[in-house]
Amino acid sequence: MKVSGVDLESIAEEFGTPTYVIDFERVRENYTRLNEALECPHVIAYAYKANHEPELVRMLALMGSGATVPSAYGVMLARWAGVSPDKVVLVGPSPSRYDLEEALRYGALISLESESEASVLEKMGRARVMVRVNTGIEAGAHPSLVTGGKKSKFGLPPRRALMLLKSLRSTMDVEGIHTHIGSQILSIEPFKRAVELIMKLVRDFGEVKVIDMGGGLGIPYLNEEAFPLEEYSDIVCDAASQVGATLFVESGRYIVGDAGYLLTRVNYVKEVGEEKWLLIDAGMNDFLRPALYNAKHRIIAEGNGPKERYLVAGPVCESADVFGEYYLPRLKEGDLIAIGDVGAYGFSMASRYNLRPLPAVVSVDEGRYRLLRERESFGRAIF
Repeated sequence: MKVSGVDLESIAEEFGTPTYVIDFERVRENYTRLNEALECPHVIAYAYKANHEPELVRMLALMGSGATVPSAYGVMLARWAGVSPDKVVLVGPSPSRYDLEEALRYGALISLESESEASVLEKMGRARVMVRVNTGIEAGAHPSLVTGGKKSKFGLPPRRALMLLKSLRSTMDVEGIHTHIGSQILSIEPFKRAVELIMKLVRDFGEVKVIDMGGGLGIPYLNEEAFPLEEYSDIVCDAASQVGATLFVESGRYIVGDAGYLLTRVNYVKEVGEEKWLLIDAGMNDFLRPALYNAKHRIIAEGNGPKERYLVAGPVCESADVFGEYYLPRLKEGDLIAIGDVGAYGFSMASRYNLRPLPAVVSVDEGRYRLLRERESFGRAIF
């Protein structure tokens, strides 16, 4: 198994498993494709929650990327990476005062999600702000990925968002309107509807500097069609250009999703009745998406002969620690497999649950590999 000319077995031998691998070449390709497709003044405010590996975000910053961050630490990481304050956006439904203070201090653009949050920020000082609109459009590959539904905790309904925008004119530097309807969206229709609603608000409010359409651009994990990027670009760029605004896009998954692999070895092969279990050394603590979202990721394995049916599961003491049903070559204890398309919401959602150390992270780039993050030691993980 090779990625960008690098043998994954060599990485597993040197750094052990489970280990995350990030293909930096692929990240650059994805970022460039998105950047070139957006033919209007824009900022790709890369979503740090998808993958916040420091060397990754610094590479993207050098390519011109902005940053969408969920916390004070995200602001600090963007500053460390060299992202200009005018390209940093603080986004989240319940930022702490510490989060707001750090964003205000750095000069980041703050997306306000409630009147209450706006009141707290007004006491801190004059800030660059926009208001997040809950469009009521339900879009996303799983109910937990829908952020624009009418009962969602995110943002404000259109009328209230407009009222808040108008009320902040005298106390804040109101720059624009923000929305984020969901994640892992592969259809253009939800974005069309969201743009129409945002444009109505813009016309009612008046001049804006920024229209932030959030993220949500999906990737094909299995056999889905690719996201219609050119059509998306036409819609969002046309809207922003009509009002002379800069378009912000908060993509994360689209840039890093298919650039990640999780290397893991087979611990045991176990047959119970008609089921054959492939028990691996990576678990839901290392990679949560299958347990959290019922997500299915491709598995890469080498071997000869006909494929066999396996239930692939990890070592965590939870029934939910199952990656799914797969047809794979005959495998045995010690064999290496790679779980694909884990560059987004992989390591960034990992935990130490079941007293398991966080995995190592390695980059591959132009035929070479480099350790970015060591596997946790007992002392660091426990004490």
